[in-house]
Amino acid sequence: MVVPTSTELWFAMNSLVRDHAMESRSRIDSRIDMPFSRFRALRRIAVRDLTQSDLARRLGIDAPATSVIVNDLVDRGLVTREHHPTDRRFKVVTITDAGRQIVDSVIADPTAAPDMFTALDDEQRRHLGTLLTTLREAAES
Repeated sequence: MVVPTSTELWFAMNSLVRDHAMESRSRIDSRIDMPFSRFRALRRIAVRDLTQSDLARRLGIDAPATSVIVNDLVDRGLVTREHHPTDRRFKVVTITDAGRQIVDSVIADPTAAPDMFTALDDEQRRHLGTLLTTLREAAES
């Protein structure tokens, strides 16, 4: 078997996600009663507390859009926003217990993922998870 290039893998992965994103988004939107953009932010904050500028960078959006999302999440009681402990110019966003419950419930729901994931058995999902973790860590370093 020919080993695919990194570029081929990137295009295949990108196409797969983009082609099936709306299916997953609509399932998640209806489950949590808020836009998917809010869930994306909440999921990032669930991994670790982030400054608003770090959150914007990770989501690939600008500062004003990030403020709108964070304000909405604060209003819903899903995150808190506090001054950075060592640099008061920054705000740190932290998930609340209510926010974590939403993230955990979506992640635990097998119907939130596109149907194509039913083609993977437990070992394949475990292997894919390991590969994606490696890529995510490389992207964030």
